[in-house]
Amino acid sequence: MWSEFVDATNLSPRVWPRAAAAAERLWSSVTVDFADAERRMEEHVCRLNRRGIPAQPANGPGYCPHVSYYH
Repeated sequence: MWSEFVDATNLSPRVWPRAAAAAERLWSSVTVDFADAERRMEEHVCRLNRRGIPAQPANGPGYCPHVSYYH
C-alpha cells in the first residue's frame, strides 16, 4: 500500500481489510450480493481484531462484539 499518509502506525490496520476486500471480489462469484459481501467483511474484521491483528472497519464505523478495545 502506498500513500503519503501511511506509516508504521496505520499500515497494518489499513492493509488487512483492503486485502480482504480484494480477495472477496476476486474469489466470489459475480452474482454475489453486496449485502452478503458486506456482512462477511464485517465478520472478518472482527475476527482479525479478536486475534490481536489491528484492523480498521471495512465498511465505515463498526462494532465488534467480544473485542476489548481498551487494553
